[in-house]
Amino acid sequence: MNIAVLIDAENVLPAFAEQIFEHAASLGTVVRREIYGAAQSLNTWVEPVLKYAIHSNLTIRPTKYKNSSDIALVIGAMDMIGEADAMVIASSDSDFSSLAVRLRSAGTEVIGMGTEKANPLWKTACSSFVTLTAKPAAGKNQQPAKQPAKPVQPAPQPAKTAQSAQAQQPAAQPAKAPAPAPAAQPAQAQQPAKPQPKVAATHTERAAIIRACIAAQMEAAGDRLNSNVLFTALNNLPEYRVDQQRSKRKPMNYLLRQFGDMIRFEEDEEGMSWCLRASAQPAESPAKEGQPAEAKQAPDAPQAQGAPDEPSREVALLMEQGLDRNVAERIASVFSSSGSLRAAYNKLRAEFGATTGREYYLLVKDIAEKQ
Repeated sequence: MNIAVLIDAENVLPAFAEQIFEHAASLGTVVRREIYGAAQSLNTWVEPVLKYAIHSNLTIRPTKYKNSSDIALVIGAMDMIGEADAMVIASSDSDFSSLAVRLRSAGTEVIGMGTEKANPLWKTACSSFVTLTAKPAAGKNQQPAKQPAKPVQPAPQPAKTAQSAQAQQPAAQPAKAPAPAPAAQPAQAQQPAKPQPKVAATHTERAAIIRACIAAQMEAAGDRLNSNVLFTALNNLPEYRVDQQRSKRKPMNYLLRQFGDMIRFEEDEEGMSWCLRASAQPAESPAKEGQPAEAKQAPDAPQAQGAPDEPSREVALLMEQGLDRNVAERIASVFSSSGSLRAAYNKLRAEFGATTGREYYLLVKDIAEKQ
């Protein structure tokens, strides 16, 4: 089995390198060794990188709180689908949970490796999880065994006569003066508290910073971004955390209310959530392998209307599946007025509800495939 090892240098210590590669080698042949991180983090990994011939992926943070390394690791893992049968992802960061789920759905086994404090969500998302435990270096933290103390034997004393005993009696000693109190030890210097990141004081300032972050993420993704990636970037932004918590709204409702003029959310056929620029048109769903793109389109608008009392061919096909004529006509109207399958899917969910709309969408696709 071909194994790829991906290490989050900003989340895993170099002391765990030996355990990571020993476990990976026990699973199969390690064909890729990759490590991701900023320069400061990679500097601590110089010795393991040279020892295990790890390919370093340096990431540059545009700002202090960007998660450039995490995104680079995700891109690298997605590029390796089909090249590796299993991926060892060394990190305790729960942000990789969505990546693990996606890799597993593509048939790639995911072995997570992190500390005991790793988030349970990350552990559950992996196919298996290994807890990292660093081995102490030889000779360190080892105290030498203590030798038992030998009792001191008193020297034999010569027998004393009565006179010598009196002669040896010491004269009365004067009372000892009380020992001076020990000088007060100076208090240990307190460690200065770590400076907290400054957060904009007003809602207007915070909103401007959040808006700039969203715009940068959307531009980098070509106006269509996975919702999980967007929320990961925003959660690393102090202004977003403060403003969203003060709004007392759920994250998606907060974004739509505050920034609905620039973004919108939609869900694809597989239930994956996406964030789009408000002015962008939804992308056309790609045709499945072995299916002509045009052959799988939903029924078009009625080409030729019959008599007023006669339903169109598309409506008749839906009525044959047991649907009421009024419902069938509404469904046909949605597909005829939509520019793409994804747009029709979202309109059906909006008009009939999430569950019922999805069922109608799948029913129409099934009818189209049989024609």
